[in-house]
Amino acid sequence: MAKEKLNKVIKGLKKASKTHAQQAKTLSSIEMKKGGSASKIPDNVANPSLYSKAKAKAKRKFDVYPSAYANSYMVAEYKRMGGKYKGAKKAEGGEVSLKPIPKENKGLPKLPQKVRNKMGFMAKGGSVMVQARGCGAMMNSKRKKTRIPKS
Repeated sequence: MAKEKLNKVIKGLKKASKTHAQQAKTLSSIEMKKGGSASKIPDNVANPSLYSKAKAKAKRKFDVYPSAYANSYMVAEYKRMGGKYKGAKKAEGGEVSLKPIPKENKGLPKLPQKVRNKMGFMAKGGSVMVQARGCGAMMNSKRKKTRIPKS
């Protein structure tokens, strides 16, 4: 039914002025799922069917959806059901390999060690430990990373 209404609106807009024709083009590019609703599943979701189940559960539980509480519940429920998100994970700490300074680069050895390490170079190559600094109450993503040469 929603698809039929959308097609009727698109047909009316195409007959109208140039700006409305552009709106009709935009509306016609919307892909409808079975049942007539537009797809609202993010690209970084690994299991869309599980995500839909978690979303439906959140909609049943909360009177107001979307809301911050409902969305956080939905994400927690999705993860509890075994769902995962795609994407690269940021390293919290650990060992980082550093490249040796190229012989043809005359200026790099003159830089301070902290600057060279941040650029990914160590005098003879090797690895360093990345250690997070900051108080315990600080968010991990906001902590500054300190590179300590591994002895």
